[in-house]
Amino acid sequence: MVIARGSRHNRAMSVPRHVNLQLLCYLDALVAERHVTRAADKLGIGQPAMSAALARLREIFKDPLLVKTRTGMEPTPYAVELAGRVHEAIDLMDVAARANRSFDPSTATEHFRIVSSDGVAMLFLPGLMVKARAIAPNMRFTYSTGDMRRAGEYLRDGEAELVIANLREVPQELHQSPLYPQRMRCIASASHPAIRGSLSVEQFVAFPHVVFGAPPVTFTSMEAMVEAALARAGLSRKVALRVPSITLSPPIVAATDLLAVVPERVALESAAALSLQVLPVPFELEPVDLSMFWHARWHRDPAHVWLRNAMRALSAELQVGAPAALRRA
Repeated sequence: MVIARGSRHNRAMSVPRHVNLQLLCYLDALVAERHVTRAADKLGIGQPAMSAALARLREIFKDPLLVKTRTGMEPTPYAVELAGRVHEAIDLMDVAARANRSFDPSTATEHFRIVSSDGVAMLFLPGLMVKARAIAPNMRFTYSTGDMRRAGEYLRDGEAELVIANLREVPQELHQSPLYPQRMRCIASASHPAIRGSLSVEQFVAFPHVVFGAPPVTFTSMEAMVEAALARAGLSRKVALRVPSITLSPPIVAATDLLAVVPERVALESAAALSLQVLPVPFELEPVDLSMFWHARWHRDPAHVWLRNAMRALSAELQVGAPAALRRA
């Protein structure tokens, strides 16, 4: 196995022929745990055996790999890069092994981590869990938000198996599949003092906005597109409030003279429950269609294929059951 040359190191990142897979697994555990005893416990071997493996690895790679510091053992930069490549190789072999086995969702025990915005989660997670409970009751799911500029990192580093988002730049190692069409709409209170059924660009920039994008979600492609479109016209908007959840925008807008730009489905469903006007954005704005993204190593994994197909089926059901205004679009 050859490991690509690291950008931060001069030595060639190649694994000598006499290094076996077991030693590489030990290296992966040592770098992950940063502790000889914990690494040994993780792999179910004795601490002396792991210490001997570390000594052997140091000899082979001519690098200390783990060094003592005041805060404990820390891997060298070379060890981190080498272990990252080894981890990728182990993942690929694991996926290849799974791809050859039969898959039965009724007995599957996979744990899927999904990253998206909260609005996307509200759209998809209820239906996904209904499907999972009926078809794959032993599967587990973890949902989290994140900075979508790091979507490639989440998938590459194993922090997530699936990202659902509108990504403007897609890393080469990712696969993607269109999932759900989205347009943006502006919302205003039904009792807004100046806006009555139509919205001009002048009004859009005159009144302050509620903007989706506050810690822990500090960046959204949707809001970035709005800012970019305004900037092209030499305009900017006033921001009165930044929120970490798009679900907070409609009730705040309904109670104030603030405006917000939200996905059309969020706007229409919120208007059914709140006193809101749903208005076209008064300048050209691209759709923010949702896609799902996954790393190449999961492309043929049968459980992941099942998940993606379930998401596609769910998307089709959601579009059939969408508010009438969406179906007419």
